[in-house]
Amino acid sequence: MIKKIVIIILLGGLLAGIVNATPSINKWSKTLIKSAPIAETQITSTSYKDVPEMKDILDPKDQEKRLKAARKLVERVDVEEALEILEHSPLPHTGEGHLVVHQIGFFAYKKYGADSILKCKDYFLYACYHGTIIEAASDQGFEAIEKMTDKCKESSVRYFQCVHAAGHSILAMWNYELPKALTTCDELYEKEAQFPEALSSCHNGAFMENLFGVHDWGTGKEQIRDWISDDPYFPCNAFPEKYQRGCWLNQAARIYQMNNGDIVKTSELCQTVENEEYEAWCMDNVARQIHPLTLGDPAKSFELCQQEGQDWYDDCLVVNAGSFYSVGGRDEAIFICQNVPPHLKDECYQRVIGQIASDPIDVNQKQMLCQKIESPFNNQCFGQISNLSN
Repeated sequence: MIKKIVIIILLGGLLAGIVNATPSINKWSKTLIKSAPIAETQITSTSYKDVPEMKDILDPKDQEKRLKAARKLVERVDVEEALEILEHSPLPHTGEGHLVVHQIGFFAYKKYGADSILKCKDYFLYACYHGTIIEAASDQGFEAIEKMTDKCKESSVRYFQCVHAAGHSILAMWNYELPKALTTCDELYEKEAQFPEALSSCHNGAFMENLFGVHDWGTGKEQIRDWISDDPYFPCNAFPEKYQRGCWLNQAARIYQMNNGDIVKTSELCQTVENEEYEAWCMDNVARQIHPLTLGDPAKSFELCQQEGQDWYDDCLVVNAGSFYSVGGRDEAIFICQNVPPHLKDECYQRVIGQIASDPIDVNQKQMLCQKIESPFNNQCFGQISNLSN
C-alpha cells in the first residue's frame, strides 16, 4: 500500500517539440545536490544535520520508517521546530514528503486541539493542516470539520487544501462509503459563497482517499475497496456530473496503479475517454503522477513528460512547474519555466506567477522570487504582486 501512496501529489494550486536546454538541465541536476541544505541557518535552534531522526526520515526505500521517524521528531522538539527542520532538510517536496509532514499535524492536534491549525505552516503543500484536520474529524466528528477549515480562510490556497483534507477525513469517517462522503461534502460546502471551488476540493479529497487510504495508514484496519474495480474509469462513471471533476483529477492515479506504473499506457487510457474535459483532467493527473518520479529534480520533467505523448507534452511541463511550486519547490518551478520552449514560456510563467501572487508569504519573499524570473515575465510578476498590495 505504501508503494501506491508515494505516487500521490495532492491537489494544490495546480491549474495545465523537445526543449533544447540540455546544458542548463544538467547543471540543475548537479547543483540540486549541492544546494539541498541551503537554508539550514534559518532554523532557530537545530540544523537538520544534527537531528538523530533525520537518517530514517531521508531513507528513500522505506516510507513507513520515514513516517515513524517524523513522529519521533515532533514528539521530541514539538510542532514548529519540527516543521522548520523538515522544510530546510533535503526531504523531497513530493507526495512522499507531504505524507511525512502529515505526522506533524497528527501530533499537533493531539497536543493542542483545535488551535493546532494555528501552529501549522504552509510547508509541503499544507501537510500539517491536513494532519490536524484528519485528527480533528476523527476526534469530534463532522461538526469539527467545518470549524477547523474555517480557520484556514485567511488564504484561498490554504483554505482549499484544508477542505481537501476534510474530504479525506469525511470518507474515512463514513467507513469508505463514497456516496455518503460526497453527500456530506455537499452539505458542508455547497453553501460556501466566498470560495465556491471549495466543494470540488472536498470531492477531490474524498476520491483521493478512496484510492489511497491515507487516513487509515498504520491503523491496522483492513481497507474497504467497494469503490475500486478493474474498470479503469470507475468510480467516475458511477456518479453524476457534479462529481466528475473531483474524480477525474484523481483517476489517472488508479489507472497508473492498474498498469504497474506505465505512464504511456496510463496516458493512452486517459485519452480514450469520450469527453474532452474528462480527458484533460485525467491527463493533468498523469502529469502529477510524473512529478514525484522526478525525485525533486525538475530537469527530469523534460524527459518524463515525453511519455505523455506529443499532444500533451507542453501541458505536462506546465503542470509539473505548478506541482513543484505547490509542494514548496519554488526555484524548481521557475527552473522549468526558464527551460521550456519559447512558445510555452508565457503559459508556464502565468501559472507560476499566479502561484507566487496567491502564496501566503510576505511581499519581500514574493519580490525575491520575481527577481529570479527572466525578462519580460519578471515585470508581469512584479505588477501582479503590486496590484494585490494596493
